[in-house]
Amino acid sequence: MTYADLVFVNGRVMTMDSTSPMATAVAVRESLITYVGTDATTLIGPSTEVVDLRGRILLPGINDSHLHGCAYGLGKPPFSVDVALGSIAAVRAAVAEEVRRKQPGEWISGNGWNCDHFAECAGDARRRPTADDLDEVAPDNPVLLQDFSGHATWANSRAMEIAGVGGRGILHDGDQALVQRAAPPVTADVRRQVLREVVAEVNREGITSFTEPGLGPGGDSSFGGAMGTSVLSSYADLARAGDLTARVSVLGLASSLSGASAADTRTYLSSLPDLHGVAPRLVRLAGVKVFADGIPPSETAWMRQEYPSGGYGSLCTHGHTEELREEELTEILRLVHTAGLQAGVHVTGSRGIDAVVDSLATVAREHPHPKARHYVIHGQFASPSALATLATLGYGINFQPGIQHLTSDLVREMFGDEVADTEWPARSAIDTGVMTACSSDAPVTAPNWRAGVRSLVSRVAQGSGRVSGAAERITMEEALRTYTVNGAWQDHADDWKGSVTVGKVADLCLSGASAAQDLTSAPVEMTVFNGKVVHSTV
Repeated sequence: MTYADLVFVNGRVMTMDSTSPMATAVAVRESLITYVGTDATTLIGPSTEVVDLRGRILLPGINDSHLHGCAYGLGKPPFSVDVALGSIAAVRAAVAEEVRRKQPGEWISGNGWNCDHFAECAGDARRRPTADDLDEVAPDNPVLLQDFSGHATWANSRAMEIAGVGGRGILHDGDQALVQRAAPPVTADVRRQVLREVVAEVNREGITSFTEPGLGPGGDSSFGGAMGTSVLSSYADLARAGDLTARVSVLGLASSLSGASAADTRTYLSSLPDLHGVAPRLVRLAGVKVFADGIPPSETAWMRQEYPSGGYGSLCTHGHTEELREEELTEILRLVHTAGLQAGVHVTGSRGIDAVVDSLATVAREHPHPKARHYVIHGQFASPSALATLATLGYGINFQPGIQHLTSDLVREMFGDEVADTEWPARSAIDTGVMTACSSDAPVTAPNWRAGVRSLVSRVAQGSGRVSGAAERITMEEALRTYTVNGAWQDHADDWKGSVTVGKVADLCLSGASAAQDLTSAPVEMTVFNGKVVHSTV
């Protein structure tokens, strides 16, 4: 008799397997699920570890399918000052305190500020932070403060002087690299330390898989190198050493946050990173990240609606006109598609999404490839026609419900009720047949799938508590699928992970909840990765 290594009994197993959605017992041997059903008694031997679930819910391991792991880790103390504060004055005080700890000339990094949360920025004045705000408290230390979204950097005059750039202190999207590349690079030892800590943290959240959405030469000068080529090497080092307890899918980043070009893409594809000696189920290069536009708060998403200050944004691909930028976008996607890689396209604006989907459709028509599984990242203002085209192509969309919770009041203020009530259209995407995965986009929001599920089910805005677009709510089970089996589909891995199914890898998440409605508030009590317990409070 071959006994199991690990058995769960007396539980509520939400398998995410449509052929057998519920069970009460699960058995694991080595790295695989060997039994899913109601009675695993015969599989329990003298060395079997038995976990009595006592009615608690067991889920597949959570897949956070858009999580900037290294940037998330480097954006927290002790590597970065927490400036997610309520006023410019509070940020100044935090920077002043850090100056007292530093020697003159040492760089100071911070993370998390949001202009729309600053008391000084409220009302009609809409005051914005400037270099002057930091200069008084840090005249001799270069200061770089990353905003919550990763799309804006607030710098003081000393940092800009060292970088050789001018301006009032706020740099957006690709322009951030002009000053960020002047900061000292993070060492390989620090990167590995950061990644170990991040993986341990996400394991505590029940996360066993995540996507690093953009590592490559386009990120070498951004975020302390947290999106650079060397980060992929650090993940590979951890995997080879047996120290990686999460599965990492990586999108390569050929170009920076603005100015994506076909030339950069060709160069990147001609010499892809070598992951020799790394199991592809641990770390794999899944495809290429493409930035097509920016984000609404910085008025850089390409919208059909006019921004309050005027203008509509634009594509951020290479080119001097919208026509040229659209042609460049199509060529970039053609190169990725014909290389047999997956394209993950960052696009948020209503007009930008239509342009991306049109380009994807053009490439698919010219070069049929039924298993490409390209996907739109964010897709905040996706139209019904764009969703219909994605469904027809068999492509996906990746939403961040935590961002909807965080920013829906701002969107309502910028564009009105009708637009705010139809953003992040999860219900529409699922009903249209688009494979829909959800994620945190950490460090924009914390890697907490429970908060994401809560937002998908409730659509409640953080600030006002107002429900923003009740028609786009989805069910609890649908929301859980976006963090499990649908993420596995995005990874081209739904045949071996993403559900509690016999023969799939034993990646599991044990919630403290006994009822589905309590999943969003209950703690994660155990995480199993590849058949081994990597987190437990039981």
